[in-house]
Amino acid sequence: MSEEEKKERLEKLTGAHVFWASLVGSSYDLGIMNQAIIVPAMKATAQRLVLHQMYKNLLPKFNPQDSLDINIKKALDALNEYLQFANHYNVSITQENSKMIATINIRKDSCMFCPVGVGGGPVDTSVCPYPPLFSTYFDVLAKNTLSFLTPKMKKEEKGYMKKEPQDCIMSFIFEEDDAFKSIYEILKSSVEKIQTTIENALKDGVISEEELWDRNYIPIENTNPQKYKTKFTDFMKKFIQPIEDEVLNLNKKFVFVVLVDENGYLPAHNTIYDQPLTGDYQKDLAGNRSMRIFNDPTGLAAAKNTDPILFQIYPRDLGKIMYDISMPVTINGKHWGALRIGFKD
Repeated sequence: MSEEEKKERLEKLTGAHVFWASLVGSSYDLGIMNQAIIVPAMKATAQRLVLHQMYKNLLPKFNPQDSLDINIKKALDALNEYLQFANHYNVSITQENSKMIATINIRKDSCMFCPVGVGGGPVDTSVCPYPPLFSTYFDVLAKNTLSFLTPKMKKEEKGYMKKEPQDCIMSFIFEEDDAFKSIYEILKSSVEKIQTTIENALKDGVISEEELWDRNYIPIENTNPQKYKTKFTDFMKKFIQPIEDEVLNLNKKFVFVVLVDENGYLPAHNTIYDQPLTGDYQKDLAGNRSMRIFNDPTGLAAAKNTDPILFQIYPRDLGKIMYDISMPVTINGKHWGALRIGFKD
């Protein structure tokens, strides 16, 4: 590394960079960092980074018209602008048994987080945080553009990274994600069924346009968490909740299937979350989630999204996450809200 490059690197280093690299480096030195720890830890880290970028509208998207190497390079550039993980890296694509393999080379002396660079970790360590970080990041981007490809970290002789004299090399095998494709197809057909049900109800006079587009959320007294009633609430409970329940039973991974309007109002949750109110806050919080407004960042993003699909993740307890996939619901061409499916690993 030239003196000019060293100077440039030092100028970019922040307290966060030094803290992270030193923490990782000391963990290596103490012998408490290994693949069993780093992989799930970095997956959870990547999920939180994605969530933060989503909230700030910074998350890039794969362009289906571009080649895989271009998409990955753009994703890395966006992530690097956000994290500044390295000054020099490149991407190449090869094919093996009809599967595409993306290989990323990061120059060792340009890595901003590498313990070799600033943390003082052992030079020959094969435990690297980048492969699980990148694979999780690419996976979310791919799902949000319906590529139905998922990256798998390629196993090397030691861990998921190969060290060359000048570079750290990691590879990702992109495979068809049949499980996600199946969930997407369920979501798509369910949205079509709900749209048809509501549009037919409008034609038949079962519900009026005024009732369907009512956004006057009337608070229901003595409810905690607060519940609201609209002119379409009863209709949704009678005609849409059965569809939600039917879809919920199609996949064991599904945790909820709900229709919300564009403000996050959820008129009728799945029956298992629509139990009689007890007056006990903790019981009602989990047992009756109907007629509430879910305007948290994840819920509101799904409700207001007009792209063909929105795939979100939100970490819960340590190592546990929930996935949220949603699709806009339009009634006679006008955006009404979204159908959300929450599912687990």
